[in-house]
Amino acid sequence: MKDAIVQEIFALLESKALAPVKGGESDITVDSELLDAKMGSGEKKIRYEDAVLVDEAEKTVFLYEKTTEKSKGFSFGASGESSFQSGKTLMRHVKGTLMGTNGVVINYDFDFGDIPKSIKAIAEKNGFKFKTVIRRKSAQVH
Repeated sequence: MKDAIVQEIFALLESKALAPVKGGESDITVDSELLDAKMGSGEKKIRYEDAVLVDEAEKTVFLYEKTTEKSKGFSFGASGESSFQSGKTLMRHVKGTLMGTNGVVINYDFDFGDIPKSIKAIAEKNGFKFKTVIRRKSAQVH
């Protein structure tokens, strides 16, 4: 059962181009730089990390997530962000457009809230509970 759940979550993360990795201290980990844009005299970076642990003894899927955004300098563009809290899970959507002084346009659109929602659906479909944790260690083999 665990292997099937891990494989389904892995396929989900892979379909979102997040480059998941199986094994290690968690069943699945992600460490992806989603945006690294240098525009004009500014830059913007967005990095997403997560760790997934499927615990058969507790029949629970644990998810740790971290999103890091860095902006510096000056660039032309527009961005928007919407978020809401669902229990301990922050449903967040980040999108925007950056325009460099040379006319190059970069559009980005990341729906971070879809990741925990989809993993929760996989867990519940397989009779497992789902829990978002705030420490990476809570989503690692003890």
